Order: sequence, then structure tokens, then C-alpha cells
Amino acid sequence: MERKIGAAWVLIAILSFSILSVNWLTLTGTTEFTSGKPERSELIVEIEVDSDTTTQEIRIEKATPFVLWMLVRDSVGEDTESENSDDTEVESQQETEQDDESSMENMQSILTAFVSVFGFVAILSALQVRIRKRWIFAFWGIGLILFLSLPMAWMGDMGQSLDSGLPEEQGPEEEEAFVHVNSESNFEVVFIGVEFHFTGDGWDLGMVDEEERNSTIEEPPSDEDHDAHIAWDGQISLRYGNAVTIWLTIGLLLLVMATYERTQNKQNMADSEE
Repeated sequence: MERKIGAAWVLIAILSFSILSVNWLTLTGTTEFTSGKPERSELIVEIEVDSDTTTQEIRIEKATPFVLWMLVRDSVGEDTESENSDDTEVESQQETEQDDESSMENMQSILTAFVSVFGFVAILSALQVRIRKRWIFAFWGIGLILFLSLPMAWMGDMGQSLDSGLPEEQGPEEEEAFVHVNSESNFEVVFIGVEFHFTGDGWDLGMVDEEERNSTIEEPPSDEDHDAHIAWDGQISLRYGNAVTIWLTIGLLLLVMATYERTQNKQNMADSEE
């Protein structure tokens, strides 16, 4: 029995350290334009988090309609944006200097140390150093909570990034680039993650002649085939990576080991009584 338990602890140690070399969190977002000037273009964002890095890739499939849209549209509210740009840049730099480490980086550091300690505990257990099972299960449970908290740390960083890129005050008379925006969204739970689906449409004032913008703001045009009528369809998939799968496997192994040891102890006691 001791050999089997020792081999199981060695396996747990190997699995624990392997978590440091696999992905922890994956986010994929796609937005396809289904109407208007950028029709058929598709924006794709891929973000992957592991033990020490966060990689991000943004690309455009069938980019020609999207590029043409950006080239031919007029900037709306450009003057207002230029007046606020200097103040926004200063505030953004100050926040970057203050927040040297993001919430995700802190969480990565904590989890890396936590998983490493758990691996060393598994090695000690393989060497038959007695450690209470209840403490090991508690330790594993805390690790699971930390892994499940990764999306919240990521969303917190995203919220700060978006806030730092916006002026604190926006004038009430500032024009909006899009008007009459309609959107629908829903989500579903998938294996170790969630998926968000969304659709929407709106009118891009940058694609409307300047003399017609006021009437467009009051009431949307009836011609939905106009290049200014932009529609989109997309989804965002947020999934836990292989690290969570491995951590769940470790928990299953701990449960099997505890059950096996309890069964063997009961059998030994029964044999001794006989």
C-alpha cells in the first residue's frame, strides 16, 4: 500500500509543477460586420494567460472593407477629443506609474508560489512525511478558489485600462459617433467557461453627410442598405485553461487516495480482530 500511495504522491507532484508550463486562462472574441461599409470584415482578439505572461493577439480577417471604412468616414467630435487628449495622457501616465503591477500579475505570482509549495508538500508526502489529509484538502480547495478567481482579476485590469483611456468629464454637447444603437446579448455555460453571444446595429454619423446628421440623430433613415448602417454579430469565449483541468485531476487523485487508505485501514483492522 505504501508504494502505491508514494507513487500517487509523486504523480501529484509532477502534475503540480506541470501547471506552471500550461495555459491558465483563454479568452477569444470575434466580431463580424454583417451590414454597412465594413461588411464581411471580422475582428478577432485572442488573449492567453499562463504562470508569468499574458499574451494578446488582435487581427482582422478580410480587412479591406474595414480599412476602407476607416479611411472614408469623417471623425465625429474630433475637436472635443483633441482638447481632452493632453489631460487624458497625463492621467494615464500617472496611473501607470502608480500601478506597477496589475491584479492579474499579482494573482499569477500568488498562484505560482502556491502551486510550487503544493508540489513540495506532495514530495514530502511521497517521502512518508506525515501531513494531515484535512490540511492538504484545505490547501487544494484554496488553490481551486484562486484559479476560479482569475477571470475577476483579468476583468478588473480591463476595467482600469478602459477607465484610464477616457476623460473624467465629457461635455454634454459632445457628438456621438453612433446613434440609434440596438443590441442583444446572451450567454451560456460551457465546459470550464462561459460564452457570450451578441448582435447589434447602429448608424455611423461619420458615414452620413454633415448636412444630414441632425436629421439622422432625430430619426434613423429608412434605407438600411446605406453604408452608414453598421451591423455586427459576435461572441466572446472565456475558458479556463489546462491548469484548472490538472488541478481538478489532482483533487480527484487526493479523493481516491483518501478512499483507498480508509478502505485498507478498515480491512487491516478486520484482519487483526480475526
